[in-house]
Amino acid sequence: MIRVVLDAALRSRAAGTVLVAHCGPGTARPAARAAEQSAGRALDLDGNGWEAVPRARREVALVVLIAATPADLRRIVPDTGSLRAAEAVVAVLGAAPQAGRSLPSPPAAGWTDLIDMRVRRSPDGACAYAFSFTDPVEVSEVVGAVARGMAGGRGDTVATVSEVPAGVHRRTVADTAWGRLSTPRSADGGAGFARPSVADVPAVDERVVNPIGFTRVSKPRRGRLVSRGGRWVLEVGRSVRWRVPEDGAVSDAAVARLRDLRSVEVEWGRHSGPLAAAHTVAGLAAAGIPLFGGAAPRWAGCLGGELHGLLRSVRGADLEDELAREEHSVRLRRAALRVHGAEARWRGSVSGALAEPVVSVVLCTRRPEMVGFALRQVARQRGVEVELVLALHGFGPDAPGVRADVAAFRDAGHAALVFEAGRDAVFGSVLNGAIARASGSLVAKMDDDDWYGPDHLADLVLARRYSGADLVGCATEYHHLEGPDLTVRRLVHSERFADHVTGAALLTDRALLEETGGFRPWRSGVDAGLLDDVARAGGSVYRTHGLGCVVRRRTDGHTWRESAGYFLKDPQRHWPGWRPSALLESEPGDAPDGARATTTQGSER
Repeated sequence: MIRVVLDAALRSRAAGTVLVAHCGPGTARPAARAAEQSAGRALDLDGNGWEAVPRARREVALVVLIAATPADLRRIVPDTGSLRAAEAVVAVLGAAPQAGRSLPSPPAAGWTDLIDMRVRRSPDGACAYAFSFTDPVEVSEVVGAVARGMAGGRGDTVATVSEVPAGVHRRTVADTAWGRLSTPRSADGGAGFARPSVADVPAVDERVVNPIGFTRVSKPRRGRLVSRGGRWVLEVGRSVRWRVPEDGAVSDAAVARLRDLRSVEVEWGRHSGPLAAAHTVAGLAAAGIPLFGGAAPRWAGCLGGELHGLLRSVRGADLEDELAREEHSVRLRRAALRVHGAEARWRGSVSGALAEPVVSVVLCTRRPEMVGFALRQVARQRGVEVELVLALHGFGPDAPGVRADVAAFRDAGHAALVFEAGRDAVFGSVLNGAIARASGSLVAKMDDDDWYGPDHLADLVLARRYSGADLVGCATEYHHLEGPDLTVRRLVHSERFADHVTGAALLTDRALLEETGGFRPWRSGVDAGLLDDVARAGGSVYRTHGLGCVVRRRTDGHTWRESAGYFLKDPQRHWPGWRPSALLESEPGDAPDGARATTTQGSER
């Protein structure tokens, strides 16, 4: 398919100069063929960069760019400089089959000179984008539009304008975060590094190498990351599933080929170099591939202490259990993305280190007796700066226990704003009142009676970062049914774009809430209404894992009126008593009243 598109572009181009460039493994041959047809040369961007383009050729009739994967495409976007073209073809040889990642995302100002744009995608993941303009445009805009479209979600800057320090241009932010921090280093790790540090390992571009597409169900196959002829390959049985590039870079296409594996064992041995090896392990971990391995060489400390320890914390046999496998995957991705992710590196590279955005938690309650429990769920959040806006719906701070609970929350160093909403105010309006009082750039909704793990908010922020979605939330997986005293885990697919997430765990930004008008002024169904409004506004919704949230299901008192039998329809697992995921890190004092604590696997259905 790529060849057909290139041939058509070269035949129909207007008179003028043609520039052919390529990056990533496997692109040299199709680029050479295209260059031969245009009587020119193919520019190897991996070896020369865009700087090799002569000044006399900074404006051409047609530019042809061939990239191996979306990760390779994103890597070369910041370096296109002042190159301009009236026509452009951008081809990507292989991409993961992620939904909604095909259409280019033009710059905010749009393209008034665009005549024609065509997108073609083949079943094997190859994509080709052809553009025609009345006048030459910046090639960086065209390539950037394709790169953003393939990553999905919001416009691709690593921070919103409000989070960028004064004097830093918005485009420079993206350049700094990815172009500078992810440049592949020497494959042999020489460059004077006797023992490389974390900062020496090239950053992982989380917009293309991430947990999206993680599958809970796997085949009974284990991969092995081993050295063959001084170069790492990933073997499954006796066959090679993936040949690791010399620089150790992981692509979304490579990750997609490994999703069916139950686990991957890292056999350190000999390889292409410390930095390349660490780059590979960090990338696979960031994607949530369930990795494990034995004692690692001392230089592997450049992975970071947490990630290094996680690799040794389990054995292959431990990951045979589906739940343990997913929990390990979540821990790996957290550790890798927080240390090796491009945005995390960029924030740490800014002078004085740029703080993460503040998350304002809006929490509305009609029950004074639940205030203490709810505040403990917020107080245990880690990895993010949290501001609480607590709406007391129909009662005031003088209700029994409320003032003491709020004081204890504040005395522990947590920020809280408390206000009283009238009893007759509808739920949606009360939530909007809380949002109006919030000061954080991100807004999260939590419920007063549900359980949240200490990484709940941090996981939502991370999911927003790697998905680019406008709104993120959890899969509605875990429920505790008060009547029969059962913990139920329902089969809900996660780590994907979706049209529904649990209303107990939503996170978005203030700009989207302002655009959609916030929650609808309804007494119930406000979460579904917001999701509908986001979709109508053209926004995207992403559903991350649900292991860090358990929804409490009482026998009565819910706006969503379903009996316990509804939650027992085809569950994946159910256990007697209280049996949340280990990622909830459940506090004994907050367990359901009268619930039996269980440590067994429970029964399957």
